[in-house]
Amino acid sequence: MLNKHLHVRCCAHNVNLIVCDDLKEINVSVIKIQNAIRFVRSSPSKQLAFTKCVEKLYIKCMKSLFLDFATRWNLTYLILEVAENFDKVFVRLGESEPGYMSYFLEVHSKGDKKRAT
Repeated sequence: MLNKHLHVRCCAHNVNLIVCDDLKEINVSVIKIQNAIRFVRSSPSKQLAFTKCVEKLYIKCMKSLFLDFATRWNLTYLILEVAENFDKVFVRLGESEPGYMSYFLEVHSKGDKKRAT
């Protein structure tokens, strides 16, 4: 019985490695979305501006934006799924909110700061 549990754990580890490797290919895009969410969640006034844009654009999504954790790749999928509903709102924020675009100048990954491309 012990061998079955070790085999499952090994299989789960392999799946995790595969998913993490595939996420590296779209890392810059994921980080830009995370930065957009980080901007919205950085202050109550920015959250209010986001909410107003959602209302003006008649977006009917009851889900809210949240940030993921590096160790939970399934949360990365979920934030991408939620953020997709608000793509027009992010464009509008880029046009109306000062400082929004500066969130995309830096790419934050595992404590490193690199210029976005």
